[in-house]
Amino acid sequence: MSKNILMLCDDNSKISIIAQAVLNHYVKDVSVESAAVKKSKPIDKNVKSALVKDGSWHDEYSSKTLNQVQDREYDLVIALSSSAGKFTKEFSDETIVIQIEYDDLETHNATALDRFIKTIKMELIPITRDILEL
Repeated sequence: MSKNILMLCDDNSKISIIAQAVLNHYVKDVSVESAAVKKSKPIDKNVKSALVKDGSWHDEYSSKTLNQVQDREYDLVIALSSSAGKFTKEFSDETIVIQIEYDDLETHNATALDRFIKTIKMELIPITRDILEL
């Protein structure tokens, strides 16, 4: 049975999109979405390029706000910033909620983007598997 995960961040243009793409690509039996708690921005073109290079990009990814996905049931919600963490009370008591903060990402540097994708792989994949017992 697939587990539903939501990645929350401030604008849903960089960090949460990377987390969504990487987890969807590398973790079996999960369905990952992402959303902004503030106003969503278009997905950063350099983020998209880095995810294409990684093989984890899908054309259906888009920037969304929390109110566009809030009516769905999630097994796990991961807040990726302190401001996103303030919105986690919106979810049911059955939803596991954690907060893992990342610094803002400089997307003009391809090496930094590649390193951040590796960081997500090394940190979020094991945490997700452990919490959801995958």
